Amino acid sequence: MSEARSSVSRSVTLKAPVGEVWAVVGDFQGLDTWHPAVTGSAAGRVADEAFRILTLGNGAQIVEHLESAEPHAYRYGILRGPLPVAEYHAVIAAEPDGAGTRVTWSSQFRPTAPDADEVIAGVYEAGLAALSARFGG
Repeated sequence: MSEARSSVSRSVTLKAPVGEVWAVVGDFQGLDTWHPAVTGSAAGRVADEAFRILTLGNGAQIVEHLESAEPHAYRYGILRGPLPVAEYHAVIAAEPDGAGTRVTWSSQFRPTAPDADEVIAGVYEAGLAALSARFGG
């Protein structure tokens, strides 16, 4: 694949206040509690750096690094895993939207397969659909 970079972004508006939503979404180690493709999450630390090892339903694992965190957003990168991406950096953010909350999941990466954008979009859409089912959308 080329050195061209891609970006993918998906959002959903939920029928719950930002604090309630962020209590679930904002837990870097808790992706397995709300994303249907993730069956486990193991925490890791090296000095002040936080990592997570996600286990998927097929047994594959993804190692991710927490790059930064704010009150209702965090940025992370994938260090290794089966997704068709390299140099992947993403942000999950929540912001008030009327009486509810808008959650946005976005990333930039270098695709390593022709369908990388669709794969990443599918990951986001599955997670956001699960949040919508949980909080109302």
